[in-house]
Amino acid sequence: MMINFFKTAVVNGLVILIPLVLVLLAIKEIIELMINVATPIADMFPEDAFDYIHETEILAALLILGTAFIFGALSKIKAGRALGRGIEKYSLSKIPMYRMLKSLVGAFLNLENEESFKPALFESGSGELEPCYVIEDRGRPRVVALFPWAPTAFAGSVKLVPRESINYLPVTLDEFSLSLTHLGIGLSELLPEDSSRTPESVK
Repeated sequence: MMINFFKTAVVNGLVILIPLVLVLLAIKEIIELMINVATPIADMFPEDAFDYIHETEILAALLILGTAFIFGALSKIKAGRALGRGIEKYSLSKIPMYRMLKSLVGAFLNLENEESFKPALFESGSGELEPCYVIEDRGRPRVVALFPWAPTAFAGSVKLVPRESINYLPVTLDEFSLSLTHLGIGLSELLPEDSSRTPESVK
């Protein structure tokens, strides 16, 4: 009896401990990434500009937020938008993966003007529904869709599929991708009651 109790307690403890450790490791990686992103920004300031801030993580967050605010404010100005479009067209857009990453970030932030990485279900001829992201929908007979390989939410095969086979889902990219990284756990909760044809099934 005691042995069974001990085994059950250890197993239940591991179920709690292992995800917690993985989350903490992920947070550590995010903080390190944030510091790496902020380092080139800090290098543009005088050496003693931030001596009064002893917490590197706080300084990194402030620099990233400040820089994001400046770029965002410039994007609200007509001249700033024109300058930004010119820089993107002649330089940034030629960098591999820039456009993809920009669209992915925009989709995660749930920006209204972002049309890529739309969560959807692909309906096959047999009636099966397969999770996918609509990457491009230009109103043509076929759309570009990414079919992820769970638990890797953003790696998969890209296919051109008929528009009428796509059912758009009224969920955020964060909710949708998180369920895929969990091997579909929680996905059923995101679906409408009639998941065979959603209100936004065909745009």
